[in-house]
Amino acid sequence: MLLSRACEYALQALLYIAAVPGEKYVLAREIAEHHNLSYHFLGKVLQILVKSGLLTSQKGPGGGFMLAKSASEITLLEIIHAIEGPNFMEGCVLGLPRCGEPHPCPVHNQWAQAKEQIHSMFVSRTVEQLLDVAKQRSGS
Repeated sequence: MLLSRACEYALQALLYIAAVPGEKYVLAREIAEHHNLSYHFLGKVLQILVKSGLLTSQKGPGGGFMLAKSASEITLLEIIHAIEGPNFMEGCVLGLPRCGEPHPCPVHNQWAQAKEQIHSMFVSRTVEQLLDVAKQRSGS
């Protein structure tokens, strides 16, 4: 898989939070139980999302996590950069250290084209769009 488990957790959590009607805080435990995720690992991922400005958090009764901005403003690329870092697709897809324009690996040019398409998809898709598709597929 292209994305790490941490990124998968982040996507699932953001979609879950975005689906909550109104501006309400959502508990990490609720997200973990709903998606059958590791509570402790999810907590670490959620804190990364808070630090990156995608979520806000509040401690105490009535606390939890909430989107820091509209679901229509959060792109997949922002989420991926928050978790994976801005250079997550850099380097050779085959892991060859010297791969580059002067010394391309056997799939260098094809990977460059694929990276452009993947990047374009990540930039153009928002949490809101993903949520809409998920709702259509579930019949909600």
